[in-house]
Amino acid sequence: MNAIATDFETQFALSAPATMVGKFREKLAEIAGIEIGPEKESLVRHRLNKRINQTNAGDIDSYLDLVMHDPDWEEELMVAIDMMTTNTTYFFREEAHFDFMAGTIVPDLTESASDRQFQVNVWSAASSEGAEAYTAAMVLSELKLLHPGMEYSIIGTDISPSMVATANAAIYRQAQIDKIPEYLRQRYLLVGKGEDTKDRVRFVKSIRSRVKFGQMNLKDDHYPVPPDVDIAFLRNVLIYFGPEDQANVISRVASKIKIGGYLFVGHAESMIVNHPRLVQIAPSIFRKM
Repeated sequence: MNAIATDFETQFALSAPATMVGKFREKLAEIAGIEIGPEKESLVRHRLNKRINQTNAGDIDSYLDLVMHDPDWEEELMVAIDMMTTNTTYFFREEAHFDFMAGTIVPDLTESASDRQFQVNVWSAASSEGAEAYTAAMVLSELKLLHPGMEYSIIGTDISPSMVATANAAIYRQAQIDKIPEYLRQRYLLVGKGEDTKDRVRFVKSIRSRVKFGQMNLKDDHYPVPPDVDIAFLRNVLIYFGPEDQANVISRVASKIKIGGYLFVGHAESMIVNHPRLVQIAPSIFRKM
């Protein structure tokens, strides 16, 4: 009896018309590649609840109907998508990657540069609010003290306009920088002095000038990134995509990496990377051959 009931419930669920939240989940996967299962409908409702009140849309069905079907609410659709992204990040996350950059990649580039003059181009492909990119900038700035002939530039891209704005501002709360070593804080961070800014820090201009952020959707067919990347960070984002999108994103990112360049992914994502030009050389680290 229970098996029959379960089978009936499954068939009913498959034949029932999609809810407005269900249609939004489909739109989210279509536009951003983010797949949220039906079991997380309460998460969607929770994250959008505050925005529904702010826009006076009434209820979630009315709000989602407007953002998906009313041309005047097209910009609001991106706000809704933004609110679905996790944006979990912190400085020196997966520190082994930065150790590998400092201990292997830059020394190798130094040795291969005939006149000790060389450029390191880094791309943070899901940069969120910028912690990954600024961590790389601090590490490379320290390495530049040892290798004066080295120059570097960092590009950060993210689907979220609000995250891009935060990253470009380079201003963070004191609570966010606890994983940055004290000596790097002293060298690269300015502490707010005013009553409204005393709990804020900002990266110094010498760091900010080398790091630029822009909005980009990894689902897009074209990435506005130069094909001369030495190091690409694509960490902890592939897990939100379906298999087809994962393969397409990896292929497009790989096309921007130089021969001999590197791809860093999250530790839970190594098994996802399956590309003929990318060879795994360490846990979650691949080299383009």
